[in-house]
Amino acid sequence: MVVEMRELTIKCRYGNKAALCWGEGNTKKILALHGWLDNAASFYHLAPLLAEKGYEVVAVDFAGHGHSDYRAQGHYAHFIDYVLDIQDVLTQLNWKKPILLGHSMGAAMSVMYSAAFPEKIDKNIMIENVGPVPSYGKGEAASNLREALLQWQAHNEEHTSFHKNIDSALQARLKVTPMEAKYLKPMVERGLKKTSEGYHWRTDKRLRLRSLFRFSEEIVQDVLSSPKPETLLILAKPFTYALSYPTAQQRIEKLSAKKLVFIEGGHHLHIDKSRQVFSEIESFLE
Repeated sequence: MVVEMRELTIKCRYGNKAALCWGEGNTKKILALHGWLDNAASFYHLAPLLAEKGYEVVAVDFAGHGHSDYRAQGHYAHFIDYVLDIQDVLTQLNWKKPILLGHSMGAAMSVMYSAAFPEKIDKNIMIENVGPVPSYGKGEAASNLREALLQWQAHNEEHTSFHKNIDSALQARLKVTPMEAKYLKPMVERGLKKTSEGYHWRTDKRLRLRSLFRFSEEIVQDVLSSPKPETLLILAKPFTYALSYPTAQQRIEKLSAKKLVFIEGGHHLHIDKSRQVFSEIESFLE
């Protein structure tokens, strides 16, 4: 069975959000949320499997990613602002109690939103993350704020680094996201813009700036322990860099997911291990 993929433009209050849709018209709804510096094509391999089982999957490009609009000029790219993206997109889609499916940053944002509005979400599926990036270490707050301010002051929007072709960009991304090239290619292609000088990444350069603000661990764990929809947590085995912080196990316990699954693989296991991930999601949802 070939599942058609369609491009969408979701007109939100603060800029358009681009999206990819599989299984359009299916009664059960899933909003898929990608990770930092990724895009909607992160779900290129997983979404069709879910569509075959009767789900409509809309994978949205967060602001500043993929084909979505950037944040307004002069606006800083705070991670928590992506919760606003979720709220705006769900308002426009007008779905009744959808399922959230998030990878990495998308998983962090999905648990923040579903904890704020547990009555609006049916179930939450989190892949390779348990909440926002940990706070800065004790004694580092001032120096990190200083570095963030200096980065912001020096920031400009001009692109100075280009790839001569798509394969060059693909090889560069494979160095940080190792897997067979065929799995990663759709996400890389969506993340590139062609110019007269070559290809550069579409992502807003502000996304790479050091964060001015991070939630304290106390706040994060308070959110994780709040009432929320039934949750499936899928993590790579062994832990990847995404959970390489001292409080990772505490967060897992606070989340108290209905089902916790470990799959051997890397941080982007939903891409190259999509069938294994799908099998766990299918079991959880049914």
